[in-house]
Amino acid sequence: MRIRPLLSAIVLLAAAAGLAAPAQAQTAVTFSLDFRALGRHAAWYVALDKGYYKNAGLDVTIIPSQGTAQAIQSVESKAAQFAFSDVAGLVAARANSAATAKMVAVIYQKAPYAIFSLESGANVTKPEQLENLEIASGAGSFTQKVIEAYMKSKGLKAETVKYTNIDPAARVGMLVAKKIPAIETFAMSLPGVIKAVGGKEARMFLLANNGLSLYSNGILVREDYLKSDADKVKGFVKASLQGWKDAIANPKEAAEIVAKHIKGLDADVVFQEIVIVNSLVATPDARAKGLGTIDAKLMGQSVELIANGIGAAGKVAAKDVYDVSALPQPPIKP
Repeated sequence: MRIRPLLSAIVLLAAAAGLAAPAQAQTAVTFSLDFRALGRHAAWYVALDKGYYKNAGLDVTIIPSQGTAQAIQSVESKAAQFAFSDVAGLVAARANSAATAKMVAVIYQKAPYAIFSLESGANVTKPEQLENLEIASGAGSFTQKVIEAYMKSKGLKAETVKYTNIDPAARVGMLVAKKIPAIETFAMSLPGVIKAVGGKEARMFLLANNGLSLYSNGILVREDYLKSDADKVKGFVKASLQGWKDAIANPKEAAEIVAKHIKGLDADVVFQEIVIVNSLVATPDARAKGLGTIDAKLMGQSVELIANGIGAAGKVAAKDVYDVSALPQPPIKP
C-alpha cells in the first residue's frame, strides 16, 4: 500500500470539501521592544496582524521596555527570545559583562540618534555646541555613549556634557517649559516634539546627518538560542522583515494596524513616525541588498567607534556581535 499518494489524496479531498487542514504547531516566543510601543514600532505589529509570525510557526508576544539596555537584559535573562536593541548597547554589554547576544538583522541602517532643542533656547545646529550642554537622558539609554563616541571622533570634549536623568515621557514637556536646554531621543520623536513646541521652535540635530556613520537598532538573540533553534530565528527574522516591507510600502495601513493594537496613540503622530523610521530602514543599501542587511565593514566601524568611545578598545570584536546566518535568501527588498 502506497501511503504518501493516499495521504495526498485525503488532503486534496479534505480541501475540496472545505475542511480545515490541521493547524501548524505554534512555538510561544517573546519579543522585547526598545521602548514602549509607538508608531515607529508599527512594522512588528504588521507582521503580527497579518499572520507572518503565525505562518512561521511562532506565537509572538511583544513586550515594552524602558530602553535598549533593558531589552538586552530581557534576552540575556531569557525573559525574551528576541529583542530590538542597538549596536551601541550590545557592544557595551559585551565589553562589561558575559553577554552573549548577537545581532542577526540591522533594521535601522541609518542611526536615529538625535538631540532636540528650541530655536529660542540652545538651538543646537553644530557639533561644537554639544560641549558644555545639559541634555535630558535616562539611566537605560545608551544614546549617551553614542554622543560621547561621536564627540570624541570629532575631537570635542565629551566629558563636558551634563546628562540629567529625566523620564522619557517627561522630556518634551521639560523642553517646552525650558527647564532643560536639550533632550536626547530618536529622530522618530520629531512629530511629537513639533506638536508640542511648534515647527518654528523645534530644532533636531541628527548625528547621522553630521558625520556619524553607525549601525543602530536590530534584532538580537542569544548565541545559544541561535544555535539550538536556528529555524525559529530564521522564521522570526523573515516574518519581521516582511512586516517592515509592508510598512514601508503602505505606511497608512501600518498606522491603522498599530493603532488597533496599541490604544491611545495620536493617529497623525503615528503616521509621521512611520514615515520617518521608514527612511532610516529603507536606505539605498537596504534597497540593493535587502532589509536587515549587515555590511561587515560598516559593522566593524560601528563596533570600533563605540568601543573606543566607552574605553573598551580591543575588548569587543565585530565578529562577536553579529551573525548573518538568519537573514532570508533571497533577500526581502523594500
